[in-house]
Amino acid sequence: MTLVRRIEVNTGLENFVLLDRISKTGAATIIGEKKYFNNPVYLGIESLAQLGAYHVRFLTGFENHAFLLKINRCTIPAYHVLNGIYLLKGRLVSQSKSAFCYDLQAGKGDKVQIEGEFLYATIDYGRTFNKKILQAHYRKVFSCLQRESKTDC
Repeated sequence: MTLVRRIEVNTGLENFVLLDRISKTGAATIIGEKKYFNNPVYLGIESLAQLGAYHVRFLTGFENHAFLLKINRCTIPAYHVLNGIYLLKGRLVSQSKSAFCYDLQAGKGDKVQIEGEFLYATIDYGRTFNKKILQAHYRKVFSCLQRESKTDC
């Protein structure tokens, strides 16, 4: 008899993508946006984490699983609610074969609201992170976020 262990993560959120759009990707930069509706500030931090992870996946050609390893530093607004459209920016500061360090920020108008240094790592897809499922999923979401129309996403 084979014992199968399954971990199920239920965030309580449908389609746990906290980015509305990715407007620019380059070798060392990524820019996106998110509209918040009186949301807690931790969702802004998660949006930045997702933005950086998508840039890592983009840089690696979606060939590895990318994940947030650590937030080295993060400043947040004194108030704990985000409301309106925020511009999300990421700049690759340094990288090795499997580690990537970013300066990420979320701003509203001309004022930076959240800013920090986020560290990501990559690992090969395998039994735990199924390449057939995850690679296709991340490619599709990334492509959808780059398009104006999201009707087929």
